[in-house]
Amino acid sequence: MATFRKLTIQFETSAQLPPPYSYRYVLRILPNEQSINVDLKLTYTHRDELDADEIEAEGFTDNDDYEWKGALEKVWSDELEKVLKKTQMGGSMLQDEEFDFLTLEWETDTTKKGQPKNTEDWLYFAQELLQAIYETSEKERPFEMQVLDATSQGTREVQLTASFRTRTAQVKRVVDGKTSLRFYPWQELPSLMETVYAPNWLTDNASSQKPKRNGLYFNLGDGVWYEWGKQVVEPGKGAKTLSKLKEVVTTLFA
Repeated sequence: MATFRKLTIQFETSAQLPPPYSYRYVLRILPNEQSINVDLKLTYTHRDELDADEIEAEGFTDNDDYEWKGALEKVWSDELEKVLKKTQMGGSMLQDEEFDFLTLEWETDTTKKGQPKNTEDWLYFAQELLQAIYETSEKERPFEMQVLDATSQGTREVQLTASFRTRTAQVKRVVDGKTSLRFYPWQELPSLMETVYAPNWLTDNASSQKPKRNGLYFNLGDGVWYEWGKQVVEPGKGAKTLSKLKEVVTTLFA
């Protein structure tokens, strides 16, 4: 049985994130017998400061605002209850320009409104919830990463697929023509994705053709192949993101 009648999440990116990337949203959640119903209204902010050409140059359109109503899988009801059970409200509604801003309006027998004390838990949970909505509404596809490791001894491939809609992840390996499947622990996905996106990915020099030369290559589901050390590079002097990415590859092939 749900521990709430209605939950409203309001979120806004920090002032440090410029347009056209900055946005805010209101997400209303109602429990039902099987799962949760959601109502999302997302608006990009401060775009009146930019010309249309500047917005399009960053990969956006003149209107990227998004609205959707629908039901999510039952697993999201279960996860929401877990977060709510460890949540205490802090009461503050003051916004710090250096940080993303999230508030809750939590309706039970009474109504609590303000910032949760476990703000970091909610910021990450809300991010996952938003991605689940995008996948359920078919605005976006599940996360995919394909790795191709070609050497003089042979070729091996691995593909990780993570669905936020169902909160499940799967690893498919092909080694010496033999295919194997296994589940990937969902709780380890945040660390993996942080590692994957830490380097710089140089799209301009990447290839739309599957590589045939020896090397370590990545495809992030966009049909483009990036070579480790050439189109996947360190973001700055002294960074060590590439070695960590290689460690991720090792665990996926294990």
